[in-house]
Amino acid sequence: MNSMRAVAIFPEILPENLIEFKAVATKVLANVQAQRNILRYDLFFTEDFKQCVVLEEFESPDGVIEHVKKNADLLNELTRLGGKIQGSIFPLSQDGEAIQSIKKNWDSKFHSHFAGKI
Repeated sequence: MNSMRAVAIFPEILPENLIEFKAVATKVLANVQAQRNILRYDLFFTEDFKQCVVLEEFESPDGVIEHVKKNADLLNELTRLGGKIQGSIFPLSQDGEAIQSIKKNWDSKFHSHFAGKI
């Protein structure tokens, strides 16, 4: 199993952007429903609706790359409305081309798996 989890935070949603942010996020969710390699994709807002946290789980690191490519325009729109994504990546393995590509090209924090219940 080479699944991967990620957390993406949109850190600064202005009140005047909230309705549009939710509309764009709804479009992303519709696309996500059609992507088989996405196991989980949950959006949460802070109580004051100033931040959105996305909890994601993919079958493999390739899945997150595919997701970003397929939704690039919408993700750029969410970034415009909610601030630059603060990302964290949680792969179960550090092996593979996709992981190396993400490490090299993305501004995300990487975490190494130590132990867990699988």
